[in-house]
Amino acid sequence: MKVSDREILQWDVANWRVVLQLWDETAVCRDDAQVLDLGARDGGLSLYFASKGCRVVCSDLNGPSPVAKVLHERYGVGHLVKYEAIDATNIAYPEASFDIVCFKSVLGGIGGAGGYTAQEKAVREMHRVLRPGGKLLFAENLVGTRLHAFLRKRFVAWGERWRYLSLGEVHDLLRPFSEVTRVCTGLLATFGRREWQRSLLHFVDVLVDPITPDAWKYIVAGCAVK
Repeated sequence: MKVSDREILQWDVANWRVVLQLWDETAVCRDDAQVLDLGARDGGLSLYFASKGCRVVCSDLNGPSPVAKVLHERYGVGHLVKYEAIDATNIAYPEASFDIVCFKSVLGGIGGAGGYTAQEKAVREMHRVLRPGGKLLFAENLVGTRLHAFLRKRFVAWGERWRYLSLGEVHDLLRPFSEVTRVCTGLLATFGRREWQRSLLHFVDVLVDPITPDAWKYIVAGCAVK
């Protein structure tokens, strides 16, 4: 069964699809690859890797939602996934345990609770549990423009509790890695209140993306090699 991008990404799919495109280009997923999915919630990224034959630890702070297991069983990959409660700032695995660590929209929540120090600690932990040559596949929300900040505080329930990263902070967080490939995208689609609105605004984003400074965009995705 073909895996749906919507079930992997779940929200603002048209713009976040760049994440999967970049990961497909930069990460070779062997059948025996060991993957740690942090902040998995409903298990979309775990589905992406398990569908490629990887063995995945699907985790969240208090464990993934029940939806995750149902999703994986529906696609016939449940036997490749195990479910755990893991704090990204204190990963209970030895050094060099995984070939791939992945996350999407996780550092903002960590920073909302513990500031930049907690975000930095989480990335250090991800680096620690990767094997030499292993890859951190990341996708995170950027701070964007002042308009993004204003509208998030007004219309997004968690907007004031989330610590959005700047591009400079992303660069600093990834300093322990030997090589980093990243892409920034998205300007307007996040302002849509419904998925169909975000999909329409995505077409505008595609047109203006080449002339939009990366610092204005709200998505950063990439691959960092240990």
